[in-house]
Amino acid sequence: MNLLKRFIMTLSVLCAPPLIGQTDPTATHSGTNSPTPVISAARLTGTINLDGKLDEPAWASAAPVTSFTQTDPTEGAPASEKTEVRVLVGPDALYIGAKLYESDPKSIRRRLSRRDESVDGDVFAVTLDSRHDHLTGYYFRVTAGGAIRDAVAGGTEGLDLSWDAVWDAAVFTDPTGWSVEIRIPFSQLPYNRGDRVWGIQFERYRWDKQELDLFAFTPKKEVGGVARYGHLIGLGELPPPSRVELTPYVSTRAEYLQVPSGNPFRDGNDYFASIGADLKYRLTSSMTVSATVNPDFGQVEVDPAVVNLTAFETFFPEKRPFFVEGRELFRFGDIRTFNSYGSPTYFFSRRIGRQPQRDVSGANVVFLDVPQQSTIAAAAKLTGKTRSGWSTGILDAVTTRETAQFTDPSGARLRAEVEPLSNYFVGRFRREMREANTVVGGLLTAVNRDLHDPALRGLLRSSAYVGGLDLNHSWQNRAWAFDASFAQSRINGLASVISATQQSSAHYFQRPDAKSFRLDPNRTSLSGYAGQVALTKTGGLHWGGNLAYQVTSPGVEVNDLGFQSNADRRAVSTDLHYQENKPGRFLRNWVIGAFTNQAWNHDGDIVFNNYASLAQGTFNNFAGFFVRSDFSGEGFDDRLTRGGPVARQPQSIATLLELFSDRRKPYSAQLSLYRNWDVEGQHSRSMEIEVAVQPRPGVRFSFDPQLQKGHSVAQYLTASSDALATRTYGKRYVFATLDQTTLVLETRADWTFTPKASLQIYLQPLISSGNYPNFKELRAPRTFDFDVYGRDVGTVSKTGSVYTIDPDGNAATPNSIQLDDPNFNFRSLRGNAVLRWEYRPGSALFFVWQQQRVGSEPFGDFDFSRDFRGLVRQHPDNVFTIKATYYLAY
Repeated sequence: MNLLKRFIMTLSVLCAPPLIGQTDPTATHSGTNSPTPVISAARLTGTINLDGKLDEPAWASAAPVTSFTQTDPTEGAPASEKTEVRVLVGPDALYIGAKLYESDPKSIRRRLSRRDESVDGDVFAVTLDSRHDHLTGYYFRVTAGGAIRDAVAGGTEGLDLSWDAVWDAAVFTDPTGWSVEIRIPFSQLPYNRGDRVWGIQFERYRWDKQELDLFAFTPKKEVGGVARYGHLIGLGELPPPSRVELTPYVSTRAEYLQVPSGNPFRDGNDYFASIGADLKYRLTSSMTVSATVNPDFGQVEVDPAVVNLTAFETFFPEKRPFFVEGRELFRFGDIRTFNSYGSPTYFFSRRIGRQPQRDVSGANVVFLDVPQQSTIAAAAKLTGKTRSGWSTGILDAVTTRETAQFTDPSGARLRAEVEPLSNYFVGRFRREMREANTVVGGLLTAVNRDLHDPALRGLLRSSAYVGGLDLNHSWQNRAWAFDASFAQSRINGLASVISATQQSSAHYFQRPDAKSFRLDPNRTSLSGYAGQVALTKTGGLHWGGNLAYQVTSPGVEVNDLGFQSNADRRAVSTDLHYQENKPGRFLRNWVIGAFTNQAWNHDGDIVFNNYASLAQGTFNNFAGFFVRSDFSGEGFDDRLTRGGPVARQPQSIATLLELFSDRRKPYSAQLSLYRNWDVEGQHSRSMEIEVAVQPRPGVRFSFDPQLQKGHSVAQYLTASSDALATRTYGKRYVFATLDQTTLVLETRADWTFTPKASLQIYLQPLISSGNYPNFKELRAPRTFDFDVYGRDVGTVSKTGSVYTIDPDGNAATPNSIQLDDPNFNFRSLRGNAVLRWEYRPGSALFFVWQQQRVGSEPFGDFDFSRDFRGLVRQHPDNVFTIKATYYLAY
């Protein structure tokens, strides 16, 4: 049989309709002998006073489910305490009532936390597969103390906490245990009105016994999740949900900043006001349009400070509510592997509203006022799923033209455009088949900029597009998974812009020894592709693993609306591990495994050659460990010279040890030790100790000091053209030895007064020093050999803070290199405090204080006492924000 016939036959099998309808309540889960558990909802008569007591007559009319099965600690055993759960269908909401009996009520751990925070206490949760697509569930959790969490369940990342619904819950404790009442408006759930069956899962977690009880039990040797939920029947004809949800906001901000004397744009005490709104409109019960006008994100936690000495951008996760909500519908190219090399992120929403990209500072600028972010004028999303299995995510956003103000040496006030009017579009489509065992999808992203300003036209790409297809397929009760994706990118712009892209750190087309590509300064567009394929054994009693292949072509570029650090890679990744989930004499569970990652560029040079093993486990006293060791064989580094020739990558060894204590106790600790060294004498090590204390149910403190020390013999500094440097293609690639020490003292304090009111404080002092002795140059390509200036070749002199390097020691030869003193002592303090009060469901009041202190000195040596005093003396920038939102539903 030829390959074409085989492909057609395989495709027909994958696309064949299931033999059992998705809404058949008598169906059994494939791979198990027990029928799917069922709970029947009753119609609500009268009203429910949400107080957690379950004393209304309506609860007595609903038949309870009481059969729960342990996942931990004794897999498959009946729950050790009785649980009763009932469901009511009201005119506009679903009600869940649970009575959780406890023979020893004193053992109930009543913990409070901010919304969506993890909590170490007794928990009840319900997850609803309201579309009954066996793929996506909506998770609602309540602790015995009343703390709530909601999330989207499913996908490769587990719970997506970005989703926030408008719902309510109450708890009550009595001598027989505790109980909970939950009200979930239908407006918060996507569903098809004609469906009579939903998927449903109930969970109970008893903290003192570390016992997890499930309504729909799946053995650990099989893959659980949304596809294995029970069935909720008796829904009847569901009402149409509210069509419109409107959340207007008002905010005020006061900024007290240190500004230079005489600054005509800021006096250091500046005040701003803003107004905007978020809107949700239900086109159907399962299709929603979300929009935001002039969004304000002042309540979002600040990003941590970092010291980045590489050529690559630092990745910070998205935290803004509008963009994080519903992001699971926009994910593309997920592969369900335990180990992979990595691939581009095709949609990275932090590109929308980014910091303006044109830098207008310079010798002719005296005072400068630049916007910190681009203004998002408006953004809209269409998200949902059709009855036939098509899910849709469409996002469009417009950011306004941004202008910087500055004065020149004559005192004249001038303006310069620093960010153009831009449009961002993302379209994501998926088709689910065979009870979501097969999912095919597509992605299209587009960025278009109005580049009427010549300066911006010569800096930014005029347009950027990405299109792709992906496939996720499972079989044998999801014990095996096959995933694949392919994407194509194209960017357009002036020749100077595309040339700069080719020479960026993701590409380095100017590399003089490259064989598979060449820099073309006349190009006005650049295209490339990325693909991946993976086979994974996701289920099984003991054995699991994967085989993955990933490729990025030299020209692929997605950074206009995605995140990509490099291109030009072909990588193969493997994993094989053995796990034991049955408690034994010493360990409750453990895993051992080995995995590999090898990557080559398109010239055939191996650029990553890693072999690793790990072991992790939890002791019977709930303490645990994680151990990992890595060996990286010799290879080549095509990024070390930052556009220069390939260098040798030396062999290295790395080890990581983590130990953690019993997290059930009011205090816990975790220790992490890391060490890396190579055959050339380079080494790095770090130590991190995280201590968490919870003296009261609603109070939690954590202190996480991290100390890192590193010694590198090849820290890149610069490249200088020199016709005499014939061995390195007419350029000298200058490096230095670097001794760096970094100390981070991350501190968090959470005080939850009630489930609706909380105070969260985040503080991150950071001190980092870098000392650069022994300036040197790469001796020859494909080596890790260096000639040290002033010792092996040439001379080095210093005048003030400027070093002058004469590579051949002949002052008459015009090939000297000048460097500013690279030694540094960087000091930073970032923090914020957020007081949040949800005064009614969906409506909140925020009081926010943000502070930042930043300074640097050229000492180069680490002295905690000196640098900490310098940090404390640094003048702070303070920002105070008050924001109020009000939720309306129609």
